[in-house]
Amino acid sequence: MTRKLTNSEALTLTQLIKGDKTPSRLTPALAVRLTQLGCLDLVDGKVVISLKGKKTFTRLVKAQRQTLCDRKVDEVLTDILKEDGACTQHRQVWVAVGRNEFSREAVLTSLQSLRSDGILKSFKSSTNNFQVFWAVANDEPTAGDFEVNGETK
Repeated sequence: MTRKLTNSEALTLTQLIKGDKTPSRLTPALAVRLTQLGCLDLVDGKVVISLKGKKTFTRLVKAQRQTLCDRKVDEVLTDILKEDGACTQHRQVWVAVGRNEFSREAVLTSLQSLRSDGILKSFKSSTNNFQVFWAVANDEPTAGDFEVNGETK
């Protein structure tokens, strides 16, 4: 099993890529750990950021951005779905979050994440994929009292 990047290693990699820190300022232990992870290479006697390090950085940025989008979608849904039985469509959430701030895909991923966590449910009113609605996933309503042939059950 491969070892994952720790938060301090991720921060150091970010600083290296942004130019806030130079490889010569790394501690030997940190340089070795980043090299073992494949984030750093030694080229002509100089420590440089490898292609894998750049890809790792890209994944880190994307994950941070998705986390930010998840929070924003959760805030927006609290306002949109505050009434019982309310539902919304993806586009309404995307517009409320900010179309220029987050991509359509990021907002949809946030909605799907909330659905997999059991917070939201999605349903279609027809076979059209553009008519998918999102609502709060409540427990199924319990059956009320009813009478059958004069007996209450």
